[in-house]
Amino acid sequence: MEGSRRWTVASDTSMEGSCFITSIFEGRIRLRLGFYPKGSESPLYMSFASDDWKSLEVGKDYDLTFRFDKSDPWSAAATAAGDESGKFLFVNVTDAEFLTGFVRKRTLAIAFDDRVVANLSLRGTGPAAEELLKCQRAVDEIIADEGRKSKEKKADPFNAPSEKRSARDPFSL
Repeated sequence: MEGSRRWTVASDTSMEGSCFITSIFEGRIRLRLGFYPKGSESPLYMSFASDDWKSLEVGKDYDLTFRFDKSDPWSAAATAAGDESGKFLFVNVTDAEFLTGFVRKRTLAIAFDDRVVANLSLRGTGPAAEELLKCQRAVDEIIADEGRKSKEKKADPFNAPSEKRSARDPFSL
Protein backbone atom coordinates (compact mmCIF):
# COMPACT_ATOMS: atom_id res chain seq x y z
CA MET A 1 0.00 0.00 0.00
CA GLU A 2 2.37 2.68 -1.17
CA GLY A 3 1.58 6.10 0.20
CA SER A 4 -0.69 4.60 2.82
CA ARG A 5 -0.24 4.73 6.56
CA ARG A 6 1.37 1.73 8.17
CA TRP A 7 -0.98 -0.15 10.45
CA THR A 8 -0.27 -2.91 12.92
CA VAL A 9 -2.92 -5.60 13.32
CA ALA A 10 -2.76 -7.63 16.52
CA SER A 11 -4.70 -9.62 19.09
CA ASP A 12 -4.85 -8.51 22.73
CA THR A 13 -4.67 -11.47 25.11
CA SER A 14 -5.69 -9.24 28.02
CA MET A 15 -9.01 -8.72 26.19
CA GLU A 16 -9.77 -12.39 25.46
CA GLY A 17 -7.90 -12.26 22.16
CA SER A 18 -9.87 -9.36 20.70
CA CYS A 19 -8.18 -7.82 17.66
CA PHE A 20 -7.15 -4.23 17.10
CA ILE A 21 -5.37 -2.02 14.60
CA THR A 22 -2.99 0.74 15.59
CA SER A 23 -0.95 3.43 13.87
CA ILE A 24 0.96 6.62 14.62
CA PHE A 25 -0.40 9.78 13.03
CA GLU A 26 0.72 13.33 12.46
CA GLY A 27 1.87 15.00 15.66
CA ARG A 28 2.87 11.59 17.11
CA ILE A 29 -0.75 10.79 17.97
CA ARG A 30 -1.21 7.04 18.45
CA LEU A 31 -4.60 5.64 17.60
CA ARG A 32 -5.92 2.17 18.32
CA LEU A 33 -9.26 0.81 17.13
CA GLY A 34 -10.35 -2.60 18.28
CA PHE A 35 -13.05 -5.01 19.27
CA TYR A 36 -14.16 -5.64 22.81
CA PRO A 37 -14.60 -9.28 23.82
CA LYS A 38 -17.88 -10.88 22.75
CA GLY A 39 -20.74 -10.08 25.10
CA SER A 40 -19.43 -6.62 26.01
CA GLU A 41 -21.83 -3.69 26.09
CA SER A 42 -19.99 -1.96 23.24
CA PRO A 43 -18.60 -3.78 20.19
CA LEU A 44 -15.70 -1.39 19.49
CA TYR A 45 -13.38 0.97 21.28
CA MET A 46 -11.02 3.64 20.07
CA SER A 47 -8.09 4.89 22.08
CA PHE A 48 -5.64 7.61 21.27
CA ALA A 49 -2.64 9.13 22.98
CA SER A 50 0.06 11.73 22.69
CA ASP A 51 3.19 12.11 24.78
CA ASP A 52 2.23 15.79 25.07
CA TRP A 53 -1.00 15.07 26.96
CA LYS A 54 0.63 14.76 30.38
CA SER A 55 -2.21 16.57 32.19
CA LEU A 56 -4.73 13.77 31.58
CA GLU A 57 -6.14 12.54 34.89
CA VAL A 58 -6.56 8.75 35.00
CA GLY A 59 -10.22 7.85 35.55
CA LYS A 60 -11.53 11.26 34.51
CA ASP A 61 -13.99 11.61 31.61
CA TYR A 62 -13.35 14.19 28.90
CA ASP A 63 -16.19 15.35 26.63
CA LEU A 64 -14.90 15.13 23.08
CA THR A 65 -16.34 15.87 19.66
CA PHE A 66 -15.51 13.66 16.67
CA ARG A 67 -16.03 14.75 13.06
CA PHE A 68 -15.37 12.76 9.90
CA ASP A 69 -14.62 15.14 7.01
CA LYS A 70 -17.35 17.78 7.09
CA SER A 71 -20.12 15.49 8.34
CA ASP A 72 -22.13 16.22 11.46
CA PRO A 73 -20.02 15.80 14.60
CA TRP A 74 -20.86 13.36 17.35
CA SER A 75 -19.98 13.73 20.98
CA ALA A 76 -18.72 11.10 23.38
CA ALA A 77 -17.10 10.94 26.77
CA ALA A 78 -13.55 9.60 26.59
CA THR A 79 -11.99 8.20 29.75
CA ALA A 80 -8.34 8.71 30.61
CA ALA A 81 -6.40 5.57 31.49
CA GLY A 82 -2.79 4.49 31.91
CA ASP A 83 -0.12 5.48 34.40
CA GLU A 84 2.78 7.91 34.73
CA SER A 85 4.69 6.09 31.98
CA GLY A 86 1.91 6.84 29.52
CA LYS A 87 -1.69 7.98 29.48
CA PHE A 88 -4.34 7.64 26.83
CA LEU A 89 -8.00 8.35 26.18
CA PHE A 90 -10.47 5.67 25.19
CA VAL A 91 -14.04 5.86 24.03
CA ASN A 92 -16.64 3.13 23.61
CA VAL A 93 -17.99 3.05 20.08
CA THR A 94 -21.64 2.00 19.95
CA ASP A 95 -22.59 3.69 16.66
CA ALA A 96 -22.40 1.20 13.78
CA GLU A 97 -21.78 4.09 11.39
CA PHE A 98 -18.49 4.88 13.09
CA LEU A 99 -16.59 2.08 11.36
CA THR A 100 -18.13 3.08 8.02
CA GLY A 101 -16.93 6.65 8.53
CA PHE A 102 -13.53 5.45 9.66
CA VAL A 103 -13.14 3.46 6.44
CA ARG A 104 -14.78 5.78 3.91
CA LYS A 105 -13.94 9.29 5.07
CA ARG A 106 -10.67 11.13 4.57
CA THR A 107 -10.13 12.80 7.94
CA LEU A 108 -11.12 12.51 11.58
CA ALA A 109 -10.96 15.63 13.74
CA ILE A 110 -11.13 15.17 17.51
CA ALA A 111 -11.91 18.26 19.58
CA PHE A 112 -11.90 19.10 23.28
CA ASP A 113 -13.39 22.38 24.52
CA ASP A 114 -13.95 23.46 20.90
CA ARG A 115 -10.23 23.05 20.16
CA VAL A 116 -9.06 20.39 17.69
CA VAL A 117 -6.57 18.19 19.55
CA ALA A 118 -6.07 15.71 16.70
CA ASN A 119 -6.69 16.01 12.98
CA LEU A 120 -6.01 12.58 11.52
CA SER A 121 -5.71 11.56 7.87
CA LEU A 122 -7.64 8.32 7.37
CA ARG A 123 -5.84 7.31 4.20
CA GLY A 124 -5.35 3.54 4.14
CA THR A 125 -7.94 2.76 6.80
CA GLY A 126 -10.03 0.61 4.43
CA PRO A 127 -7.43 -2.15 4.06
CA ALA A 128 -6.54 -1.87 7.76
CA ALA A 129 -10.20 -2.35 8.75
CA GLU A 130 -10.44 -5.38 6.44
CA GLU A 131 -7.42 -6.91 8.19
CA LEU A 132 -8.99 -6.12 11.57
CA LEU A 133 -12.10 -8.08 10.58
CA LYS A 134 -10.02 -10.99 9.23
CA CYS A 135 -8.04 -11.09 12.47
CA GLN A 136 -11.17 -11.16 14.61
CA ARG A 137 -12.75 -13.93 12.51
CA ALA A 138 -9.54 -16.00 12.86
CA VAL A 139 -9.35 -15.42 16.63
CA ASP A 140 -13.05 -16.25 17.05
CA GLU A 141 -12.48 -19.52 15.18
CA ILE A 142 -9.50 -20.42 17.37
CA ILE A 143 -11.48 -19.65 20.54
CA ALA A 144 -14.40 -21.77 19.29
CA ASP A 145 -12.02 -24.67 18.50
CA GLU A 146 -10.45 -24.42 21.96
CA GLY A 147 -13.93 -24.44 23.49
CA ARG A 148 -14.83 -27.61 21.60
CA LYS A 149 -11.56 -29.30 22.61
CA SER A 150 -12.09 -28.27 26.22
CA LYS A 151 -15.54 -29.87 26.23
CA GLU A 152 -14.08 -33.07 24.76
CA LYS A 153 -11.45 -33.19 27.52
CA LYS A 154 -14.13 -32.87 30.18
CA ALA A 155 -15.75 -36.10 29.02
CA ASP A 156 -15.70 -39.02 31.45
CA PRO A 157 -12.09 -40.33 31.45
CA PHE A 158 -13.27 -43.72 32.73
CA ASN A 159 -15.67 -44.27 29.88
CA ALA A 160 -13.22 -45.16 27.13
CA PRO A 161 -14.07 -47.88 24.63
CA SER A 162 -12.61 -51.21 25.71
CA GLU A 163 -10.09 -51.30 22.84
CA LYS A 164 -8.57 -48.02 24.10
CA ARG A 165 -8.14 -49.15 27.72
CA SER A 166 -4.62 -49.84 28.83
CA ALA A 167 -3.66 -53.19 30.28
CA ARG A 168 -1.94 -51.30 33.12
CA ASP A 169 -5.12 -49.30 33.91
CA PRO A 170 -6.41 -50.55 37.28
CA PHE A 171 -9.86 -49.26 36.35
CA SER A 172 -10.02 -51.26 33.15
CA LEU A 173 -12.69 -53.92 33.26
